[in-house]
Amino acid sequence: MYKVRYIPSEYWFERGKRYKEEFRPNKYSELQERILLDYLKNILSSFSTVLEVGCGFGRITKLLLSNFPNILEYIAIDLSPDQIENAKEFVKPAIDTKEHNPLNFIVSDIQSFQNERKYDLVISSEVLLHILPSEIEEVLIKIGDMSNEHIINIDWYEKKTPWNAAPHNFIHQYEKIYRNMPTISNVYRIPIVKRGSWFRSLDTKQSLFHACKRH
Repeated sequence: MYKVRYIPSEYWFERGKRYKEEFRPNKYSELQERILLDYLKNILSSFSTVLEVGCGFGRITKLLLSNFPNILEYIAIDLSPDQIENAKEFVKPAIDTKEHNPLNFIVSDIQSFQNERKYDLVISSEVLLHILPSEIEEVLIKIGDMSNEHIINIDWYEKKTPWNAAPHNFIHQYEKIYRNMPTISNVYRIPIVKRGSWFRSLDTKQSLFHACKRH
């Protein structure tokens, strides 16, 4: 089957103009957000500085800022100027009530992003699956270098790539790459699924990956 050549910067610059209007909350995104919140509250130690890679229109940004009042600094980057403008509007209710606004939006892709700071938590949701296979290892190393404690990414993960996978979606071996990084001590994968009877089970085909920095 012929696949259109995928150039990430071009694809997301154009799609970013309409992504917020196309997005519809559903049982998959709700389960993803619930599992992420539960994991952050119950597993991670406290964190006060956050770098979000690929914030989109601010869905995860707003979720974290609304639920973790101890965040003192939050940097959110995205390569789409349109996504950043949508995120500023979408997240506004979550920061209007704060005495100190911890949020700073930056238009950039992760490859071009330059910052010597390290953050307690570096997080991305449904972003790294769009990174080209030839670039994913370099990107994860860079993300790892920007964290002083935790790295979390939520992405599509199955044992085999389906034949009809979209040209901008890739399954990467995150656990293997993380484990090969000398700065990482532990890696965990939590499938984003809801267990129950056959008609109540839900499998998003995604996993939450958590890499811990070595001290």
